[in-house]
Amino acid sequence: MKTVLGNVLLTVSQWYAFFLLSQLSLFLYPPQYGVLVFALGFVGRILGSVLFGYIGDKVDRKLSLTLTTVVLALSSVMVILYYTYPTTLAFRLLQGLSLGGEWGGASTVVIEAYSESRLRGFFASLVQLAVPISVILSSFSLFLLSFYSLSDWRFCLVFPVVLSIFSTLFIKDVKSVKGGTGIPIINAIRDDWKDIVKAIGIKVSESANFYIFTSFVFSEPVGTNEVSTLVAIAVAIQLLLLPLFGYLSDVLGRKSVVFLGAALMALGSFLFSSNLTLGEVVLSISDASLYAPQSSIFTELFNREYRFTASNFSYQVASLLGGTLAPVVLRLSGYGVLQVSLPYVVVTVVSLTLIKETKGKRI
Repeated sequence: MKTVLGNVLLTVSQWYAFFLLSQLSLFLYPPQYGVLVFALGFVGRILGSVLFGYIGDKVDRKLSLTLTTVVLALSSVMVILYYTYPTTLAFRLLQGLSLGGEWGGASTVVIEAYSESRLRGFFASLVQLAVPISVILSSFSLFLLSFYSLSDWRFCLVFPVVLSIFSTLFIKDVKSVKGGTGIPIINAIRDDWKDIVKAIGIKVSESANFYIFTSFVFSEPVGTNEVSTLVAIAVAIQLLLLPLFGYLSDVLGRKSVVFLGAALMALGSFLFSSNLTLGEVVLSISDASLYAPQSSIFTELFNREYRFTASNFSYQVASLLGGTLAPVVLRLSGYGVLQVSLPYVVVTVVSLTLIKETKGKRI
C-alpha cells in the first residue's frame, strides 16, 4: 500500500494546482483571457505525456515522476514570487506539462505493482481518488479566498509543492525499463493507433462531464460560496463511489461500469439546467462510474514497451477534446449542457463496443 499512498499524494498535489486555476480562470479573468488560461493547461498536459512518457518508458518510471515534481515546484515558486499575466500563462503551461506526465506514471506504477492481483482495478481506482480529494481542497480554498482576495490564489500553491516533495519519499523504486528501440510515442501511434483512438473515445465523455460540473458551474449565476460548497459536496460522493466502481470493474468488467456512467451522464446533463443541485450530484456519480476503471483500461490496453506514453497521451488528448472544448463551448455559446454532452456520450459508447473486455488480461 506504500506504493498506492505515495502515488495518490503525488497525484493530489498535481490535480490540486490544476483544478485551482481551472476553477478560477472561467470567472476571475476576462472571458477571452480566462479561456486561454484554462485551455493552455490541457495543451501542456499533452506535451507532458510525450516528454515524461519517453523518460518513463525508456529510462525509469520513478525518475519521470520525480521530474514532474521538480517542474511543479519551480513553476509554482515563479508565479508566487512574480505574479503577472505572462507568468500565470507560463505557470499554467508548465503545471499542465507536469500533470501530463504524472497521472499516467502514477497509474502505470500502481497497475504494474499489482499486475497479478485479482483486484488491480480496485487498487488502480484508489489513485483516481486524488481527483475528488483535490477538487474538494481547491473548492475549499476558493471558499476561503472569497472572504479575502481571489487574486491571492497563488499563495495556495505552497501546499502542493510541499506535498509533492513529501510524496516522493513514499513512491516505490521501479526497476529501469527496457523500452526497445525508437521513440515510444511514435512506436505507439505506428503500431497501436487504433487502441489510442478508442482510449481517447472512452475518456472524452468523462473529461467533458467532469469540467462541466467542477469548472463551468462556477459561471452559473450563483454566488461563489454556494457553488464551491455544492461542488465540494458533489465531489465528496466520489470518495466512496470510486473505490466501489473500481471493485465492480473487477467483478462485472470494466466496460459495464463505463456504460453505466455514460447513461448517467446523459441523465445528469438533462437535469443540470432545471435543477442545478440534482444535476451536479448525478453528474458526479456518472463521473465516478466513467473514471474509476480508466487507469485499468488504459494500462491494460497497451504494450509495456510504450504503456506509460500511450496511456498518458490518450488520456491527455481526450482531456483537451472534452475537458477544454465542452466548458469553452458552454461559456461562449448559448447551448445547453445536454446539447453539448450527448455527442460525447455517443462517442464513448461506440468506442467501448470496439474494445475487448480487459478485466483479467495479463500485462
